[in-house]
Formats: sequence, structure tokens, C-alpha cells
Amino acid sequence: MMITKTMPINVEVEETKVAVSPFELDSHAMATKDLHVYYGDNHAIKGVDLLFPENQVTALIGPSGCGKSTYLRALNRMNDEIEGCRMEGEILYNGIDINRKEIDLYNVRKEIGMVFQKPNPFSKSIYENIAFGLKRHGMKNKKGIDGTCRKKLARCSIMG
Repeated sequence: MMITKTMPINVEVEETKVAVSPFELDSHAMATKDLHVYYGDNHAIKGVDLLFPENQVTALIGPSGCGKSTYLRALNRMNDEIEGCRMEGEILYNGIDINRKEIDLYNVRKEIGMVFQKPNPFSKSIYENIAFGLKRHGMKNKKGIDGTCRKKLARCSIMG
């Protein structure tokens, strides 16, 4: 059978607005979703959702002790270095959740750095901070690392 005549059909379409979460948009370089940070039993950061738009300056302002530094340290996983600290939620960098165990923290910290008003080494000894840098730059020999650390500390009159 062949159709020889067509009839126009009038269709009314109702406009539908769909709410899109800002986290689904690609307009941000970094974001946190439901971020929680704990120091032992102390729930320091509670469910923070925050977007950092690409190529814009974002300021975190608040009184001393309100969690600004804790939040910033979460962004490049520096809180992982603090004993008893744990984080839950998503930390998205270019759409990738970097708050996962399998993420290489060295690469994260190469991409996401922090500049403090005052020097802020890892919460380790000065020796361990120097050794960390040497190891990250490929030095594997324990005696070589120890010798270099001791030599540098002696030059600073920190170790005799």
C-alpha cells in the first residue's frame, strides 16, 4: 500500500525547564561537593559545596579558626599529612575527583600548589622535609639521602 496524501498535524509543545546542577557544567576549574574534614572526632568542615570558576579569583574570608586553611589544605590533599585527619566528599579538579586513594598525591601537588604567608613545611622534622624533596627528585640511596640531609642541616647550623 502506498500513501498518496499527507495531512498536517499540529503539535503543541510545552516549554520545559530543567534544573542543571552547576557541578554538571564545565565552567569551573575546581570544585568541592559535600566535603567533610575531620580531625579525630572534631568535624571541622561540614558538607561544603563550592565552585572555583576558571580564570577568576576566589577569596575565602572568615574569622580565625573558621576552617579556611583546613579547606584550602583539602584542595591539594595536604590534610593527608596530618595524623588523625580524614576527608569525605568530592574534590574535583578539571572534572576528576582527586579525593580517591589511588590518586598520586605527588602529581596532585605539582598541579595544585599553595603559597602561605609564612613558611609551612610538612608536619615532619626538618630532616624529613629535606629527605622528602630528595626522594621526590629521584634519589633512592638511603645513605646518599642521609648524607645530603646531614650536610645541608650542618650548613644551616641545625645539625652538627
